[in-house]
Amino acid sequence: MQTNKINNLRRNITINFLLITILLISSKISAQNDTIFFDQNWKKTNKETALYYRIKPLQNKDKPGCWLQSKKYRSLYIIKDYYLKDNTLQFEGYSKDPEGEHLIGNAKWFSEDGNLIESRDFTYKQNGDSPGFKIPEWPILFVDYKIAVKSQFTGGLEFCLDCENKNKLFLGVGFGVTSYNHTYYGLPDFHLSYNREILFVKSGLSDKHAYALAGVTLLNIIDLGFGYSQPFNNDKIPVIKGFTFGTTFRFSRNQKAYTQIRVM
Repeated sequence: MQTNKINNLRRNITINFLLITILLISSKISAQNDTIFFDQNWKKTNKETALYYRIKPLQNKDKPGCWLQSKKYRSLYIIKDYYLKDNTLQFEGYSKDPEGEHLIGNAKWFSEDGNLIESRDFTYKQNGDSPGFKIPEWPILFVDYKIAVKSQFTGGLEFCLDCENKNKLFLGVGFGVTSYNHTYYGLPDFHLSYNREILFVKSGLSDKHAYALAGVTLLNIIDLGFGYSQPFNNDKIPVIKGFTFGTTFRFSRNQKAYTQIRVM
């Protein structure tokens, strides 16, 4: 009789142990499936090559206390991204889809040490899902110097058209001056600059000439390039023509405009 009780006790312990083990394994598998890993370009990858991760987003209606919020936000997904290195928050915001492609409301980006890098409000058309156009919140102040046959000094604003990736596209509008035959002339400037890691390609024009430059960039703070300028009319002064050296300095509160130094 005593032997049967001992055997039953052992059987119950074994069954309970197996159940606990199965639950733990299932929980671990579920947690892994609920974690999405991203590489430096925010492409999905595995944990071994990832720099960021995201817990599978839930709709805001599943969050306790969401009834206190407006109806507009209850159907949105809560997106939170983290740095894999130390599990600190990299991004938080609301999205109309679980992939975080259509942000709405206030979104925030953070550095690895927890400091706020950028805060931006996303607005959408009332009768559609596509976002309305919005000028970037923090334009970039640029100062530019070029020399062909004469020196040219230009200043103005740039807008970062694609700052989410490591490759940046800058649209610039400015105004400059140059001296020609002891007379000063104003030169409006319109340009596009594509900056890829340490290299850049830039093309632009004024009402007198067009130019193209290529060269190296230091974190998108300073661009140094060499190229060529072509006048629209050789008979109208100032004539800006020939091989051209140029340098550009950028100043902005938008840290995403600059290439970030990653410390591994």
